[in-house]
Amino acid sequence: MRAIALCLLQHNDCLLLQEFWHEFEQYTYYRPPGGGIEHGERAEEAVRREMREELDTELEDVQLLEVFENLFRYGERQHHEIVFLFRARPVSAQLFASERVPITDNGNLRSGVWMPIPRLLRQEVVLYPEALRARLLAGRL
Repeated sequence: MRAIALCLLQHNDCLLLQEFWHEFEQYTYYRPPGGGIEHGERAEEAVRREMREELDTELEDVQLLEVFENLFRYGERQHHEIVFLFRARPVSAQLFASERVPITDNGNLRSGVWMPIPRLLRQEVVLYPEALRARLLAGRL
């Protein structure tokens, strides 16, 4: 089991989501930026650290929205996460400059995209964790 901190960053009617490729089932999926909580680190400290590392930004107005479990299979492995879901505002306005945002994830350059919330509501793209999709559909963001 692993504890992670994810951050919902919203601009206009879009959420910043990190883009991933599911190598086993061959499809693109999206997840809010964030990552693992280190031993001895509080969840809010982790989400702030992750946003510094991944997006080179500090956060304002950090709010814990929910804590939930995420159980999923990836390939042959079963995974179990405790997810701390936060909402915050990035200090860096540079993040709003383009539709695509570079994200540095464990030393690898990845892509983030400002995804229109209506596309997420229409379920046009795959959004993980699934509890986040349920929260969005219920209007609880």
